[in-house]
Amino acid sequence: GQWRELCFVWPSLLKYYSHSDSVSWLEEYKARHNAGLEAQRIVASFSKRFFSEHVPCDGFSDIETLGCPSHFFEDELMCILNMEGRKGLTWKYYAKKILYFLRQQNILKNLKEYLQRPTERQSFLEGAVLIDQYCNPLSDICLKSVQAQVDDITDKVRKVLRTKNPRHPSLASKAGEVLIPEVELQRQVLDAMNCVLYEQLKYKGNELDYYNSLNSYIHQVLIRRTGIPISLSVLYLTIARQLGVKLEPVNFPSHFLLRWCQGKEGSTDIFDYTYIDAFGKGKQLTVKECEYLIGHHVTEEFYGVVTSKEVLQRMVGNLLNLGKRESTDQSYQLLRDSLDLYLAMYPDNVQHLMLQARLYFHLGIWPGL
Repeated sequence: GQWRELCFVWPSLLKYYSHSDSVSWLEEYKARHNAGLEAQRIVASFSKRFFSEHVPCDGFSDIETLGCPSHFFEDELMCILNMEGRKGLTWKYYAKKILYFLRQQNILKNLKEYLQRPTERQSFLEGAVLIDQYCNPLSDICLKSVQAQVDDITDKVRKVLRTKNPRHPSLASKAGEVLIPEVELQRQVLDAMNCVLYEQLKYKGNELDYYNSLNSYIHQVLIRRTGIPISLSVLYLTIARQLGVKLEPVNFPSHFLLRWCQGKEGSTDIFDYTYIDAFGKGKQLTVKECEYLIGHHVTEEFYGVVTSKEVLQRMVGNLLNLGKRESTDQSYQLLRDSLDLYLAMYPDNVQHLMLQARLYFHLGIWPGL
């Protein structure tokens, strides 16, 4: 009991234990205490070794070979960051850099694991969360809480659906596990979704501040109820899938769309589909109307389906372009983060490898040779 109480001198550790765990609290206390000393030693050594704003690439090599559990190490870094007042500003500065690095390493590992899964196990929502986490490693973003918010919206859609059709199959407890084959029943789901998302919750495409990176981060889309076509499409198709309607992402240029099959399942005829604009309040479009949307004729391949990896590539590509525009940000953090993500997915892309080399040279960060 006494060691258990002592462990919770660090209350943020509570989430790592469940009531059913049998834990040696003395060992946990020792491990956390030692991790704290290790973190303090490394932060102190950073503040002695590096006087420039950017830590060189090989500066983090100590941390990659940590001898203690990383969540304990991170917890101590958070304690340093939360120290009162102006005390230890240099320590805080480096604690933040180290925490940023550690979390990003972990997220990259998760992204690589995600990309190795079979495509049917790569959820678009999880992919969007991984990108969000990588670009915001100090924020508290997790798939579980994002999924819970999406589930809340899905429940609201069910309520609307129940008033329109009390016997709708999407109301069954197993809904989402089975796709609804009838187009008319699918239409009822999409109508209820549009009612909830765009009328009740007032989601809308962010036309006024389109080039704000917050529009790309799924947790911000849920908070601010606005986004760009691709982030709103990921939300839209996730909710539809949870209600038994299969929508697919489409490779449409400059305005991301979803498609909804009206013909034979898996049809290759582009006219067998209705196209959905999640940025434009879920409007349903014909092929011709899609062309009006961007103002020019588009060949058939642009109506084809894209994989989850290609959706992520397009999300990261948007962030990369924003990173290039944000030249006022001296650290080029968004450009660095989006390049890391792009190269994690496509490690042999020469154009992006060159850009990364130029950026490192400009910032005076030399990769470990």
